[in-house]
Amino acid sequence: NFKRMEITTKNYFKAIKEVGFENLPEVLKKSHLVIMTKTDEGKDWSIYDNDADVKRVFDLAFEKLDEFIDNKGDLSGTPEHHVTGKKNDKQESTLAKKFIERFLFLGGKTHQKNEIEGFLNDVQNAIREKEIVKEDALSKEIMLIQNKLLSLVNSMGKSIKLEFSPATKKQLQLALNKLRAKKPGKKGLSGVETEEETKPKQNLMNSIEFSNLHFNSIGFTGKWLDLIGDPSLGFTAMVFGRPKMGKSYLCVDFAGYLARNHGTVLYVANEEKLDATLQMKLNDKDVKHENLFVSDYLPEDLSKYQFIILDSVNNLGLSPQDLQRLKRNNPGKSFIFIFQTTKDGKFKGANSYQHDVDVVIEVPERGKATQFGRFNQGGEMNIFEDAPMETEELSGTSKKPNYPSWTAPKYLNKTDHQSLQHIFDLYQKKKFKEAMEYALYNCDTAIRDEIPGDIWKKMGGQLTKTGEEKLKAAKGKSASKEAEPKKQTIVFNSTIRALKGVLEREWDLELTDAEYIELLDIAQERSVNFYEVVTEMHPNLTAFMTQMAEALKVWDQTKRKSEEKFDPEFYANRKDDDNPSFIFSLTSSKLLAEAIDGGFDLIYLVRRELANRGQDSKGKWVGFDEAKKIHRIGE
Repeated sequence: NFKRMEITTKNYFKAIKEVGFENLPEVLKKSHLVIMTKTDEGKDWSIYDNDADVKRVFDLAFEKLDEFIDNKGDLSGTPEHHVTGKKNDKQESTLAKKFIERFLFLGGKTHQKNEIEGFLNDVQNAIREKEIVKEDALSKEIMLIQNKLLSLVNSMGKSIKLEFSPATKKQLQLALNKLRAKKPGKKGLSGVETEEETKPKQNLMNSIEFSNLHFNSIGFTGKWLDLIGDPSLGFTAMVFGRPKMGKSYLCVDFAGYLARNHGTVLYVANEEKLDATLQMKLNDKDVKHENLFVSDYLPEDLSKYQFIILDSVNNLGLSPQDLQRLKRNNPGKSFIFIFQTTKDGKFKGANSYQHDVDVVIEVPERGKATQFGRFNQGGEMNIFEDAPMETEELSGTSKKPNYPSWTAPKYLNKTDHQSLQHIFDLYQKKKFKEAMEYALYNCDTAIRDEIPGDIWKKMGGQLTKTGEEKLKAAKGKSASKEAEPKKQTIVFNSTIRALKGVLEREWDLELTDAEYIELLDIAQERSVNFYEVVTEMHPNLTAFMTQMAEALKVWDQTKRKSEEKFDPEFYANRKDDDNPSFIFSLTSSKLLAEAIDGGFDLIYLVRRELANRGQDSKGKWVGFDEAKKIHRIGE
C-alpha cells in the first residue's frame, strides 16, 4: 500500500498523480507548483541536493503530503478502518469520566488508606492496559488524579478526610463540562444528527431558584476587592497605561497579594527581564513569597501556577487567538495581561483583546488605577499608597506649609513642585523608605535631581562620585567661594534627553540616568563652554522635534496603509522572482526571526540595494550618485 511509504524525491510525483492534484488542499497545491518549477517537473533535483534552505522547504512539503495521504485513508478516498488493540474515543472518555466523578465524590468525606490505594490501582491499571492513553481528551485530568492519589497514599495515615482546593475542583468540573459539550446529539430517523439535537445544552429556570445558586469566587479583600471586585476562578484581566505610570508596579503588588492569599503565581517579566529594576519593585513592596515565581519567558507547562501575569503581551508577540488558546488549554487558571500603549494612551492591539477579558484596568495617570470590568464597575485605587495631599484647616481652607527653595525650582511646573514637596513632607516625618519609593516611581530624573544630596542619602539613595564631591564642597564652602559667581547648571530638558539616546547609539552603550548625569558633570567640569553649546542646541533641536512629530503623524498613516497592501491574489500570477511569498518561503527561519527581532533594518537594505543599482524608489534608472541621494545612503 503506497500510503505506508515515506514521501521522497523518488516517489513524490507518483504520489501526486495517484492522489490527484485537484484533490490536494490549497497549501499543497501551491507547494507542488513551486516544486514543479524548481525541479523542471521532477527531471532535475539538483537544487534539492545543493541548497539546504530549498531542501528544508521541500522536505516540509513531503511531510505534509504524507500526513494528508495518511489521514485521507487509501488513495481512492475510502477511509481505512484499522483494527488495533486501542479502545475508541467514546470508551476512553467514558472510563476517564467515571474516574473524575469518582475522585470528586471523595471530597468532604473520610476514607481509609486501602480505599485510596484501590482507587490508585484502578487508575494505574487503566493506564498500563492502554484503556486510557495520552490522546484521550481527559488524559491530563487523569494524570492529575493519579498524582494526587499517589501523594495521598505516601503521606496519609490509616484514614484521612479529603478536602480539595477550589482550583482542583474547578479544573476537573470544567473538563467534564467540555466533554458533555462535545457529546454527539441523537440521530434522527434518517440516522443523521438533527440541528435541534446537536445544539449546546440550554437552561431555563425560575428566578428564585437561580438566585439561590452558589458561584465560587476567589475571595478578594481590601484594596483589591475595592478595585476589581471578587472575581470567579479562572478570571482574565488586562492592564494598560503609559510608561512610568505604575502599571508594572501595580501588577507586582497584585502578584504578592495573590501569592500570600490565593495560590501560586507566575510573573513573566519578558519586557523588563529579571533585572535590578524588577528586584527593587519586589523588595520595595515586600512581596517576596514561596508561592511567587518570576520568569523572563512564558513556559509551555503552566500546570503548577494558578495565576499567570504576562508583562507584556506585546513584547511576547501574542495575538488575541494566542490568549484564547492559553485560556482554553489552562482551564481554571487566571491570567493578567499587561499591554503597552500608543502615544495617545490607548493599549496597543486589536479591540478584541479588551472584549475577551473579564477585568480591564487602566492606569490613566501616574499612581492611579481605574477598573471597568464586569465584577466591580468604576473601582479605583492609588498604586502608591502615599500620594501628595494638601492639608486642611478646620475652616476648610488649604494650608500651605513653608517649603525650602529646592522644592520649587523655576524651570519645573506646579505638579513637579507638589511632588518635591510631598517628598520633603515624608522626609520630615522620617518616612525615608516611602520618600524614596515615591521619588523612584513617581518622579522623572529632572525632579529627583533637585533633591539635595544629604537628603537623598538619608532617604537611602547613593550619590555619584561627582555628587559626593559637590556635597562635601557645599558643607565646607567658605565665604570667599560663596562670593564667586555661581556656575550655571545644565537643565535636564528635552535636548539633554534626546542626546542620551544619540550617545548610546553612537558608542553602543546603555546608560542609566545616574551614569548619564555623571558624564554630563564631567563634560561640564572639563569644558568652559559646555553649558553654552547645549543651550544653543536646544531651540534648534526643539524645532527639529516639532517638525518630525508632524512627519511622524503622516508616516503613521502611511504605515497603516502599507500594512494593508499585501494581497496574495495580486501576486498570484507573477513569476517567482517577483512574488514576495515565494522569496520569503526560501528565506531561512533564522534570518526571518532576526528581521522580526530588529536584528537588521529590512527597508534600509532594500534602499541600499536600489542605490547600488542606480535606481529610484520606483525602480527607474537615475544614476548611482542621484540614487544615493534619493535613498539617503552615505559612502
